[in-house]
Amino acid sequence: MAESGTRAVERALTLLGAVAEGGGTLSELARAAGLSPSTASRLLGTLANRELVRRDEHGRYHAGTRLRQLAAATLREDPLYELAGPHLEALAEETGETANLAIAADEDHIVYLRQVVSRHLVQSAGWAGRTVPRRGTAVGDALSGAVDGSGYVARMGAVEPDVTSIASPVYRADGQLAGALSVLAPSYRVSRRRVETYGRAVAGHAAELSRSLGAPGAAAA
Repeated sequence: MAESGTRAVERALTLLGAVAEGGGTLSELARAAGLSPSTASRLLGTLANRELVRRDEHGRYHAGTRLRQLAAATLREDPLYELAGPHLEALAEETGETANLAIAADEDHIVYLRQVVSRHLVQSAGWAGRTVPRRGTAVGDALSGAVDGSGYVARMGAVEPDVTSIASPVYRADGQLAGALSVLAPSYRVSRRRVETYGRAVAGHAAELSRSLGAPGAAAA
């Protein structure tokens, strides 16, 4: 009975994660979670009763009110999330591209926590809440401390084809890595000169955010 209960919880959490990362139809979520449609339907019904998920008129499942409340309550406890807001707004304004805050999810992945989208019609949007590999990505390198004297890392096509990412690390008061700021843009809009310009902007805001968090020796680039 204990094993059965543990298994049910694991399945429900996997399904909830799939909903939180973008939602989908019953069949899409069942496939993403590796569950049969009948099992997924039963678990989604339980999650819906707890307002952790909701089903729209088109049959797609999304994060429910309770899940959003829990996420908001968690984020309020982290000053990084709140203090990053003005810097993301400024980066999006200065570069005209999508600005992001990312943190480590585990040893192998990072998660985009907050985003301000580009003003351009063609943009790299919809990243908040998404998880990507740490290895080989700009934010992953930034969160691993793999940054040279420029203060930023630039990668083309690492997260999505034809998308360039420029990232810089953010530090806490104890000197440990707290997260990374980044700019995402379609590669056709990013010349070498713009990479350098955007990189300086990202590094500067990351240093200012680090200083706000009390990081020792943090200074604007």
